[in-house]
Amino acid sequence: MKMRTLRVAAAALLITVAGAACAENQTADGSGGSAAEPSANVTFGVGVDPAYSPIYLADQDKLFAASGVNVTVTQFQEGTGGLDAILAKQGQFTASTESSLLNRATRGDIKGLAVFSQSPSFIKLVARDGISDVTGIKKYGVVPGTVNEYATNKVLAAKNISRDSVEFVNASPAEMPALLQRGDVDGYIMWEPWPSRGVANGGKILLTSGDIGYVYNLVIGVDGAWYEANKDAAKKVVDTIGKACDQLTADPAKAGSVTEKAIKVPAAEAENLLKGVECKVRDFTDEDLKRYAEIAQFQQDSKIVEKAADPATVMIRGLV
Repeated sequence: MKMRTLRVAAAALLITVAGAACAENQTADGSGGSAAEPSANVTFGVGVDPAYSPIYLADQDKLFAASGVNVTVTQFQEGTGGLDAILAKQGQFTASTESSLLNRATRGDIKGLAVFSQSPSFIKLVARDGISDVTGIKKYGVVPGTVNEYATNKVLAAKNISRDSVEFVNASPAEMPALLQRGDVDGYIMWEPWPSRGVANGGKILLTSGDIGYVYNLVIGVDGAWYEANKDAAKKVVDTIGKACDQLTADPAKAGSVTEKAIKVPAAEAENLLKGVECKVRDFTDEDLKRYAEIAQFQQDSKIVEKAADPATVMIRGLV
């Protein structure tokens, strides 16, 4: 197996979206709060793709404030940025794939509170022009420590392809379409909008994650110590995202408009990319934990982490 790393042109850009003051980890006053007097200050890290639309909506329409929590939404180039902010004690909440959360949970006190999005088709494998079969991909674009790395392994396993027979090229999600067009990578399996960007650069979708037995989950993550001291505020945040999901399910066009405002992806494109994505806040199931354990074991076996995270202790059940 060959490994090559491409430098990112710029460091992951952190953009503060909401105007509320940046919050340090702190304890709620226990008063229950109101829209006028929020009960807790929260920094919530998100990525830059349409899957985060319920958080964009809750921020833009001030749903968090209405629930009595003062939330500052912060964007990161990659979804793992919010997890790293929690580890650095610069944030309390984030939204990420279960794979990324399990990875970072081996480094510090991060907990999962609920699933809020899932889909068998949002993550897709795109190959460059001239490649029509998975066996033709010899160089895979990889974002280390993310669900992309796990999904790449699932592709190889499903097609009985040895990891030692292919090359992995490390880069950021935003770099992948250009690398594909230049032929620096032959393909990558990624969350939207990056597969569609690859298609726009001449690529072709070969399969979805559902085709290889993987339905991705986006999980609401939290600083574990902060959660223990602020359970009421944490539940308000989770419930607010649930209300936002209900609104987007009832009016899918709204997901496009809030995404366009948040990250400048055209509304019609964002709405189309979210087709097949279920936006619903729910508790973790036994089936979830079984699949998460498989992901955690893969991370250990692949030496991504020294010791696999235990989903039974990382994911908090019963909040929803």
